[in-house]
Amino acid sequence: MELLTAISTLLLLVTFASTGMSQRQCSQPNLFYAHERNCDMFYKCENGTLREGLCPDGLVFDDKQAPDVLRCDLPFDIDCSYRAALQPPISSEHCPRLYGMYAHETDCGRFWQCVEGHPFAFYCPEGLAYNEYSAHCDWPDLVENCDSESMLRFRCPQPTDQEIQEFGDPRYPFPGDCRKHYVCILTPDGSRQPRLLACDPGLVFNPQTSSCDDPENVPGCQGYYNNLDARRLRELFGR
Repeated sequence: MELLTAISTLLLLVTFASTGMSQRQCSQPNLFYAHERNCDMFYKCENGTLREGLCPDGLVFDDKQAPDVLRCDLPFDIDCSYRAALQPPISSEHCPRLYGMYAHETDCGRFWQCVEGHPFAFYCPEGLAYNEYSAHCDWPDLVENCDSESMLRFRCPQPTDQEIQEFGDPRYPFPGDCRKHYVCILTPDGSRQPRLLACDPGLVFNPQTSSCDDPENVPGCQGYYNNLDARRLRELFGR
């Protein structure tokens, strides 16, 4: 991804300043150490003196690298719990900081990637929502402040005991597309929330069996793949 490449080229853009610890002698030159308070700061041994360095706003010092490697990166896989302080943010529209990946303000399925304070919009795959804490697209019911029913425009009916016994998490057809269907999973609060799924290529959803099936077995879906050979599709995709 070009934007990620752009971030990578800027990982080494850091500023250095003298620190009160500058009189400490470094054992070797060009070694880097985590700052004791700030996750986006670090120490560098330079000319025998320990100096503070600062990552670009929104990036943090990666202390998992070897001491002779300087890398400032997005914070999602870096433990900042013991050095949680950060520099004051430099904010702009859609970008709380100069760099980072941030949830869209009104659409769970979109997110912003910010590079030098410039926002670039991206979409999650259909049916998924952007999880700002993991920087991944996730099931909407697992994303804070995302209403899966509103996002997917589907409200789960109350299943009968027989449906639960036969099918577990009930499944329902998606209007207008034979491959897609909803599954209503039971959440920790006792409610059922929808997730959007799709059958493997060559198959369609069969509401009678609540499973994916051959198109010829599902009324109204026999011609779903038109001139494509459904059996050949299943073979190509290993099904």
